[in-house]
Amino acid sequence: MKLLAFLLILYTLALSKELTLKSAVEQALENNPLIRAFQRDLRAQELELRSARGMLFPRLKVEETFTRTDIPSYAFMSRLNQERVGMADFEPNRLNNPRAINNFETKLTLEVPIWLGGKVQSGIRMAEHEYKAVSLQSQRRREEVIREVYQAYTNAVVAKASLEVSKQAVKDAEEHLRLAESMHKVGMALLSDVLRARVHLSKAQENLENVKRGYELAKKGLELAAGTTFGDFEVQTFDMCPSLTLEGYKERALSRKDIKSLEEKLKVLQESYRFVLSDNLPQIYGFVQYSHNSRDFPLASGGGGYMVGVSLGWTFETGFSTLRKAEANLERKRSLEEQLRFLRDRALFDVERASTEYMNAQEMLRSAEDRIRASEEVLRVISLRYKNGLARIVDLLDAQTELDKARFERVQALGACHRSYSEVLFSSGTIEEVLR
Repeated sequence: MKLLAFLLILYTLALSKELTLKSAVEQALENNPLIRAFQRDLRAQELELRSARGMLFPRLKVEETFTRTDIPSYAFMSRLNQERVGMADFEPNRLNNPRAINNFETKLTLEVPIWLGGKVQSGIRMAEHEYKAVSLQSQRRREEVIREVYQAYTNAVVAKASLEVSKQAVKDAEEHLRLAESMHKVGMALLSDVLRARVHLSKAQENLENVKRGYELAKKGLELAAGTTFGDFEVQTFDMCPSLTLEGYKERALSRKDIKSLEEKLKVLQESYRFVLSDNLPQIYGFVQYSHNSRDFPLASGGGGYMVGVSLGWTFETGFSTLRKAEANLERKRSLEEQLRFLRDRALFDVERASTEYMNAQEMLRSAEDRIRASEEVLRVISLRYKNGLARIVDLLDAQTELDKARFERVQALGACHRSYSEVLFSSGTIEEVLR
């Protein structure tokens, strides 16, 4: 039976694949829906940029107009445009009382923007800066996903390591129960010692079940952060705290993608000021127009001709609404400058905070490892004394509890070390180093 259980465990382990941190991050970058959403946003902004550049090209317009009239001037003009005017059409009675006439006018116009007050150029620059801003936002979102996956992976590793510690705690508790029972059989221990050992074992088993469920939940959290499923998998364990040189990270933080994105948005608002003001400047168009007029149906026999010209328009607003709108964009720019100043200060603070947490985690790890060594020695001594009837069972169980606590604290310190490490990288905009 034991052999069958052992073979079953081996079979299960063979089916479970080991998922590395790098592999989890790479799959997340391919499958995370928020990254795909930002890619859509970037594609949309690219199309906006193409649209803005397209305003430099001529605009072609096709029109078809049908009219029927007996108004003298319009009726004569329709006949004239249809090239159907004869000498009889100049008779006064016919000029003053024409019969109703149909006219199909087909018009083809090519309009060329010559200068629109700089509106087109400003629009293109706005679209370019907005595209850069969205691209930088997309890269920052990519970094956020890496950070989230790293944190979720760390949670799973901590849960797995806690599971191993819990299994060892159950094993140790079973050994203490066996020792208490054997001591009780030879009359060197009380029944209460056995009962205390059983209570300790029961608590250790309860904690083991809780940790098992916590590990499964942590793995689901990792799949959620990655935006995909990994099937039946196990995470790798962390043996040590990653090494980190804290110099230079503050300088890199000021070049973070979200800060650069905000700088591009400032340029967008600066250009939007010029874009709006262009409505109060002269608008110059060149145009070429061809029109064809016929009586019976479009493009039937009739008359046609062309017109070439330049159009100048200049609008003056007495209510200064355009100027006020432009000034509003300047105020938005000043507001964004304040946000940018705060974001830079926040970035420096985030790096310092994460660095402090990293150093604290390292100290916690060293302290936990020292406590483990000391607790193991204390447990060894008390165990020998208990076997010789010189110590109480409560002393033995207290020593075991302290050892279990130190082991769990080492696991937590190792997790805190990796979390703070990822925060230092994320705060300084260098989180993609985990992929190297």
